[in-house]
Amino acid sequence: MAPKLSVKQWALSLTILALVLALSLHQFIQITGSQYELSFLDVGQGDAILIQTPEFKNILIDAGPDGKVVDELSKKLNFFNQKIDLFIVTHPDLDHYGGVLDIFQKYPVGAVMITGIAVHNQLYGAFLSELKNRNIPIIYPESSHDLQIGQDLYLDLVYPFEDQSLIGQEVKNRNDTSISLIIRDGNNKPLALLTGDAEEAQEIDLLLSGQDLKAPIFKLGHHGSRTSNSEGMLSASNPQTVVVSAALDNQFGHPHEEAMERVRHLEVFSTTNGAISF
Repeated sequence: MAPKLSVKQWALSLTILALVLALSLHQFIQITGSQYELSFLDVGQGDAILIQTPEFKNILIDAGPDGKVVDELSKKLNFFNQKIDLFIVTHPDLDHYGGVLDIFQKYPVGAVMITGIAVHNQLYGAFLSELKNRNIPIIYPESSHDLQIGQDLYLDLVYPFEDQSLIGQEVKNRNDTSISLIIRDGNNKPLALLTGDAEEAQEIDLLLSGQDLKAPIFKLGHHGSRTSNSEGMLSASNPQTVVVSAALDNQFGHPHEEAMERVRHLEVFSTTNGAISF
């Protein structure tokens, strides 16, 4: 015979049930929104950017230097929608993919985009092994092919250029191989420009390519380094808002004063104050 519950026990049970139902309703309302959300996560000295679409797709661009990215994702990903549909590594420097194995342990990943340049270290080798073991498809970027990530949302790949394969190449400066893209809506309206750690050499290549780089939001290249964010790049992108992804009092001194002076007239946000969402 089942034990009888006291009035207090019944009241406690009903209270817990009500809380669970309220939380479930809150989560359901969150995933039925009609707008996309762009979040620059606070992962310390590194990059991690999350795009969430009205169709419940989660696109993660970079994964920070360590497992902190998982804690940040847990604040943003809905209980009913835990899959990373696409994970993009802009370039294989540790501060952009260091948390990937932690992500694999907690979240299913649908596909991964990488440049394919040659990397010789244990962690990156483990990352590639996990892709193979989990049968996760690998996509290589092509600027001639946009990626549709929602009914009215696209990733316009602006670098690497068309017919410019980086697969297997040995490079001296990985920053200047950064996958760069513009988030656009269904009317081809630019929403944000993301260039990873692209430095001035890659910025010049982008400018000379003749592509339209205008976007209202621009994540400053290379964590706000003086070696990126040239006057030409800022003029071409013509942003209203810029974002700095860096740790407070980091060893590199990011963002550099020279770069911040160039954007002094713009609205500036920094992940040193926590995650930033638009």
